[in-house]
Amino acid sequence: MNIREKRQLISRKCPGVKICAVTKNRSIAEVESLLSDLPEIKIIAENRWPNCEEKFKKFTNLQKHFIGPLQSNKLNKILPLTDVIQSIEDLALLQKINQKALELNKTIEFCFQVNISKDPAKHGIDEQNLSPILENYLKQNLKNTKLIGLMTIGEKTNLNEREKYFQDFKKLFDAINTEYFFKNPLPTLSMGMSEDFELAIKAGSTMVRLGTCLFE
Repeated sequence: MNIREKRQLISRKCPGVKICAVTKNRSIAEVESLLSDLPEIKIIAENRWPNCEEKFKKFTNLQKHFIGPLQSNKLNKILPLTDVIQSIEDLALLQKINQKALELNKTIEFCFQVNISKDPAKHGIDEQNLSPILENYLKQNLKNTKLIGLMTIGEKTNLNEREKYFQDFKKLFDAINTEYFFKNPLPTLSMGMSEDFELAIKAGSTMVRLGTCLFE
C-alpha cells in the first residue's frame, strides 16, 4: 500500500469526523502532497512557535489550529496567524488572548484542554475543575474568544485504558453541553491521534488530530 492509498484508507475510517492534520516537523512539500491526496482536509495544526509560522502563512485557505502549550510572550506572533487554539487551560491567558484578538479585530475560537486521564506528564484542566473554570469564563463575557469544545491528549497507556478515557471524556462533554449549552451545544470533541483515533471515533470524537499516520 502506497502513502496515497494509506491516506485514503485513513480518511474512510473517519466518516463525519474532522481530520486535523498535525504538520509539525513536516515540510511545505509534504503538506502539499497530503492535501493533494486528501483535499477534504481543511485543518492543519502545529504545537509550537516558530515551527508554525511558515506553514500558517502559506496555507491561507485552511483553518489553522494551535495545539500546544501557549506562552503569553508568544501571543503577538501566534494569534495573527491562528484561527483556533485547542490547548487553553488558563483563564488569565485567555483574557490576554481576548485582548489581543480585540486589537486584531478577530475572534479566536478555542477548546478547553482537559487532563481526563490525570496523567502528570500531560497538560490540561483537572476534570473536577472544569465546571468552575467554565462558569468563570461565561461570566467574563470575553467577546473576542469563542469556546467551541473540549480537547484531551490520551495517556500513553494500553489501548483498552485509553478507550475508557475516551468514553469518560465523551460523558463529560455531553454533561457540559447539557448543563451549560443545551440550546447551542459545543460542536467539537477533539480526541484521538494516530495510534488510537479509531477508538476515539468509536467513543464519539468529532475531531481527530492525525500526524504520523498521514505522513509515514
